[in-house]
Amino acid sequence: MTDRNDSLVADYLARVSRATAGMSEDRRDELVRDLLEHIETSRADLPAETEAEVRGILERLGDPAVIARAAAEEDGLAPREDVEPPDARRRRHIRLVVIIVGIIVAGALVVGAIFFAQDNEGGSGVALPAEGISSNTVSKQFTAELHG
Repeated sequence: MTDRNDSLVADYLARVSRATAGMSEDRRDELVRDLLEHIETSRADLPAETEAEVRGILERLGDPAVIARAAAEEDGLAPREDVEPPDARRRRHIRLVVIIVGIIVAGALVVGAIFFAQDNEGGSGVALPAEGISSNTVSKQFTAELHG
């Protein structure tokens, strides 16, 4: 379980580091060190470390984008606008999948309705020439009109 918890902490700190990319390297490293120290102290105080408790520590620290904005404002820097909330990408993907599935379902309903309507009318949906008129007759008439 410790490996998983260490991975959660490393991922969190990497997100903070990415969110503070506009800061000087020294300031970013200082911020990450301070957060790591706080996380290690909090983990050491746990009676029995579980993944849920480590996630709770990270959640109490706050979203890395919010931490980055606060640190940037504290340093008098403009906060990065291109930092996404943690679930923004996931939400975009879910939205895209829902749209695609909706289009597929709508298309299937339209195609099904067309075939159902054709079956109820007893036709194939293809216009057939009337009896007694062959395609050769139509072709001769068309040629005569074209040249005539």
